[in-house]
Amino acid sequence: SARLIRNILVNFNKTQIIPYRLTHTVQPVKLTYDEYLPKDPSAVSGAPVLVMHGLFGSRQNWRGISKRLTQVLKPSRKIISLDARNHGQSPHTEEHTYRHMAEDVREVIRGIPEANKVVLMGHSMGGRCMMYFALEYPELVESTIIVDISPFSNVHFVGNLDDMKELLRTLQRISLDSNLSPSAARKVVDGEISGIMKDKATRDFILLNLYKNEDSSFQWKFNIDGLLANIESSISKFPEEMLVEKKYPGAVLFIGGADSPYINPQDLPRIQESFPQATLEFISDAGHLVHVQKPQEFLNIVVNFLNR
Repeated sequence: SARLIRNILVNFNKTQIIPYRLTHTVQPVKLTYDEYLPKDPSAVSGAPVLVMHGLFGSRQNWRGISKRLTQVLKPSRKIISLDARNHGQSPHTEEHTYRHMAEDVREVIRGIPEANKVVLMGHSMGGRCMMYFALEYPELVESTIIVDISPFSNVHFVGNLDDMKELLRTLQRISLDSNLSPSAARKVVDGEISGIMKDKATRDFILLNLYKNEDSSFQWKFNIDGLLANIESSISKFPEEMLVEKKYPGAVLFIGGADSPYINPQDLPRIQESFPQATLEFISDAGHLVHVQKPQEFLNIVVNFLNR
């Protein structure tokens, strides 16, 4: 009967087709980004540089570096600084895997008419996304710069995984009076999270995301629910199956803060199994936010790598 056939089809769909679809197609979102061009835009001849920030960051974190790069790179390049999904002004989604994030970047590249290849640069979570992209789409990538993260990092932005979840849950439950000024609201949040995050600079970095909506209510730029749902399963580690199956043959520079635990120099041989051309440079007296703490040293290393 028709019902029997329908049941067979439904069950067939469940067993055969859906897993295939889930493993082969993900839904990208349209990322918000800023483009930076040199004073003479017609001078641009190098592949564009796509930059992605880390967890709790936004494209604004890279504004200063992006502007400087347009002035000092030879050949001149366009710099495109992205807001990752669930961050900045990019769409909020329930999914937040590196697979999804790489497809978001793929969509951005599709929209750049002149780009045969791109240079990738990513910090922390953004670095994991760019490593994933380079392994998945090596033919699109001229070279890659990974900032204070490696495929084997198992350190967390705040303490351990439980601290990260506790931080997100705390932000989730804080309710802020819309009569407060932004600076007063930041003070309230700062007091609530200082027990979980001892480091004031890291708290200030997170508080950059608090803003007042048009209806005067306070909102977070990042999607707390989406990050909390994915922090353990996806965000906090690099998908190791990528390292088993794929290699990226192009030039890769890892830049670490010498005081940061995110990149273990002893991991370099393991890193080179997937990224055979990987090199590693550390900047002294710098932690995880190496590009913020030592911008000039950071720029010098990036420029030497890209201008070579």
